[in-house]
Amino acid sequence: MTGRIALMLAGIAIMALGIDVVVKADLGNSPISATPNVLALGFPAVSFGTFMLGWQCFLVLVQVALLRREFRLVDLWQIPISVFFGLCIDWFMALLGAAAPTTYLASWLWLAVGMAVLAAGIVMTVVSGTVMNCGEAVVQAVVRKTGARFGTVKVGFDLACAALACLCAFLFVGHLAGVREGTFVCAAFTGVIVNVYMGLYGKLRDATRARSKARGESAADPLVQGGGVSRQE
Repeated sequence: MTGRIALMLAGIAIMALGIDVVVKADLGNSPISATPNVLALGFPAVSFGTFMLGWQCFLVLVQVALLRREFRLVDLWQIPISVFFGLCIDWFMALLGAAAPTTYLASWLWLAVGMAVLAAGIVMTVVSGTVMNCGEAVVQAVVRKTGARFGTVKVGFDLACAALACLCAFLFVGHLAGVREGTFVCAAFTGVIVNVYMGLYGKLRDATRARSKARGESAADPLVQGGGVSRQE
């Protein structure tokens, strides 16, 4: 269990880094953070962090509505994890400092790197089999109810977040703000990258189990030592 918790926390931190790189690309926020950012622009008296916490709590309520009796009380740990998530975002943003792309092409390269890093963090939280970030937990709840692929549902969720951010921008800011072409690219392709990573993880897991079986040992998750198998199986 210690290994799983460490994997989950590492995944949350990597997600935060990916979001910061996407923000630095200056092509629009990632879909999961777009709505809180737009609301902060519309109501400057309230901080972005406050709106993000409120957004995360709303996503917990969405999970309760979807899962009903299947919702686990342990998943309420998503709320303190959201605090850790916010701290990581601030820390990595300070670490990146003034670093930023200087051309439009470079902005797209930053966006691509940010998406790849963000997707890696998402996969780590999913395969840890513990408590996930609120956004990914909503996606997982839909997967449990529908049987659809995680990455496919992730695409739909991100597009819905981007659309909601656009609506909030027109309602509360008066024009499209905080959402650009990069937001929709993230929405469309982050889930695709997640699917690729999950496929690679599955092959690694199967190969590890095959080697363990050949040696007469019990199979272990290749990313988590001593923790059994992941919730995604």
